[in-house]
Amino acid sequence: MQSQFKYIFVLLLSVWVLSSCDEDRYADWKILNETWLENLKEENKDNPDFVVTESGLCYQIIHMGSNTRPNGGSYVEVSYKGTYLNGKSFDSGVYKRPLLEAIPGWREAIPKITRGGRIILYIPANLGYGDEGSGKIPPYSTLKFDLTLDYVINYY
Repeated sequence: MQSQFKYIFVLLLSVWVLSSCDEDRYADWKILNETWLENLKEENKDNPDFVVTESGLCYQIIHMGSNTRPNGGSYVEVSYKGTYLNGKSFDSGVYKRPLLEAIPGWREAIPKITRGGRIILYIPANLGYGDEGSGKIPPYSTLKFDLTLDYVINYY
């Protein structure tokens, strides 16, 4: 009986240690990403083309475009390339969906340009994939996106 108790205790202790390691696994990554974004803001504080919103989204409009501006109910087609802060690409392609289905950083930024416009985004984790991450994207990741708004249909 006593050896069963020891076995159960060791098993429970192992599960607890492994789960706490999983929680701390991204602590350094979170700090690195937050620090990198703060440094980027500091480096660009005198750049009038670099905008930091109240939510923490950072962006730079490369080309405004000259056509239809999307709104919250728009269907959009956006060519994009997403990279981590080290410049490594994690995804690229064409997003073809309602804007409401995009991550919060995209929902905030895309209406700032019009059809044909191009924007560079620096999205903090809380406006991207948060503390959960998504697929190849680790939790707490600051993401850079280069977006071109190719097509817009406004339903209202």
